[in-house]
Amino acid sequence: MLNYEIIIAGAGPSGSAAAIRLANLDPELAQHVLLLDRDFFPRPKLCAGGVTNDAELILSLLGVGVELPSVPIHISKFVLPTGSLTCQQTGQFKVLRRVEFDHYLFQTARERGIVTQDGEAVENIKCTSDGVLVRTSKDEYRTKILIGADGANSTVRRFLKLPRRGRLMMALEILVPTSEVLIADLIDNMAIFDFSLAGRRIPGYFWIFPTVHLNPPALSMGMMVAPFRNYKFSSLKNAFTYWLQKQGLDLNRFELQAHPALRYQSRASYSQHRVLLVGDAAGIDPLFGEGVTSALALGTIAAQSAFDAIRKGDFSFSEYEKQIRYSSIGTLMRRRCLLARKLYERQTTERQNLQYETLFNWVAPINPQDASATITWKPL
Repeated sequence: MLNYEIIIAGAGPSGSAAAIRLANLDPELAQHVLLLDRDFFPRPKLCAGGVTNDAELILSLLGVGVELPSVPIHISKFVLPTGSLTCQQTGQFKVLRRVEFDHYLFQTARERGIVTQDGEAVENIKCTSDGVLVRTSKDEYRTKILIGADGANSTVRRFLKLPRRGRLMMALEILVPTSEVLIADLIDNMAIFDFSLAGRRIPGYFWIFPTVHLNPPALSMGMMVAPFRNYKFSSLKNAFTYWLQKQGLDLNRFELQAHPALRYQSRASYSQHRVLLVGDAAGIDPLFGEGVTSALALGTIAAQSAFDAIRKGDFSFSEYEKQIRYSSIGTLMRRRCLLARKLYERQTTERQNLQYETLFNWVAPINPQDASATITWKPL
């Protein structure tokens, strides 16, 4: 049985960020950290591919410069039940391919000295008084700390018996040739978030994003739902079909992909003795479903917590949830959860009274201190 100080299950952005942060904190520790993923890299990932400026700031603090093909977004348009909000600012965020982004971070962790192993799935976990036993599809390990970064269907979460009831989210996506999308005000370097049907039995939004590296050029068009109450996910495809028909498109002509996610909940448990959850295994914001920033942020928080635990010999992680809750990413996700709940649960008459332009300005992906940034509200 091999022994490691820390094992990270899942090598997406959160797991890789945790590994890179640990290597930065103590280069000698890196060889005692194992980063596992059940898939072989590069591997596909259903995601529109948005990477925010906050995410890039975290990467820069990790000493990671991501030089990958991307499309910059200069205009974000939010279509709301009572009007539309258009945010203009050069380089609000960028869109890249997650298959390339995730692979790049995984390789970076390896280059920093982290022990990496892809194509190796966690199959069983047993917590003991002096460590965690991890059995995978290839081997058995003992570790002082286990970080679960293995997604919404987290094996680590399941073995810890941490509930996810009532927090399940779901995303659908298709790729549509740009020439077939006839939307009057859609221009290059623009992203559209359509909340116009929110509250009408659809607790979520639709998106239109540009894509990278596709021939012929295509747009990512998708739907995300993040219900706060009971929701029949079986109706999701019908709702997506209806919205696409409004855009003049037939869903049956395209390959449909689906992917689950978990809604962040500030009072939920994300740790147990010797175990931490990060990334999609912990949860993402239900307003935009933007998981890369929170994944990177939680990965770095978990890495610092794990590093401190090894130094102090205290593996209770009793302050971990509080560290997340009062961090900048925790504050942002709480705000977005609050707005999502208002948007998805209010009745029509109540929604008319909400000042969406004010609320979305609160969480808009632009820097209000930038004099070049403009926000335009157009009521119905």
